[in-house]
Amino acid sequence: MSTSTLFIKTICVSLALVVLVIISGCTTAPSASNGTIPVTSLPVTTVSLSPVPAPTSNPVPSGADIQLRSNVYGISSNPQVGLDTIYFSIGLPSQVPAIDLTSMEVVFSVPGTAPVILTQGTKDSTSTFTTTRGNIAVTSLGPGDEVEITFRVTGVPAGTKVQIEVKPPAGAVLPISGTVPAMLSSTNILD
Repeated sequence: MSTSTLFIKTICVSLALVVLVIISGCTTAPSASNGTIPVTSLPVTTVSLSPVPAPTSNPVPSGADIQLRSNVYGISSNPQVGLDTIYFSIGLPSQVPAIDLTSMEVVFSVPGTAPVILTQGTKDSTSTFTTTRGNIAVTSLGPGDEVEITFRVTGVPAGTKVQIEVKPPAGAVLPISGTVPAMLSSTNILD
C-alpha cells in the first residue's frame, strides 16, 4: 500500500471517529447526580424606565429630503444663441411631509452675472418657474411625489457652467450644478 493511500484511509477513519463523537455528544443529555437534567437559571437584571420625550407632530423637512430625480435638461430654440429653457424633476422620499411649492425659490446663476431668484408661477419666464406633474400644474410636493420644474433663461451659451439652487420654505438648499454641452442641439443634458 502506498503512503498516499494509507494517508487517505487514515484521514477517513479519523473523520468518521470525530463525527461519531460529535453525534453522541449532541444527543446525550448531561445528567445530575440523581439522573435528572440540571436546571440552570439566568441572572436577573433590573430595568428602570426613563421618560421618553414625545415625538414632534410635524417634522420640518430639510433640503436633504428634496432629491433631484432626473437629468437637468436645457432646451435651445436657436443653438447658436444658447439655451433658453431649463427643466428637471425633483421629488420627496415617502416618509417626509409635503412641501408648499408656492413658497419655494429657485436661484439660477452663471459666472459673470448676478443670480436670478425665481418664484413659483403659472407660466415659466425668466423670473418665475412652473411646477407640473404630468403636464398639470401643482402647488405642493407630497411624500413620494415628483414634480417637473421649468423656467426660462436668457441665452446661456455652450460650455457655460450653470448653478441652480432649489430653496424649500424650510430646511437646507438642494444645490445642482452642471455645464452646458460644447455642441448644442434643440434638447441638451447639462453635464
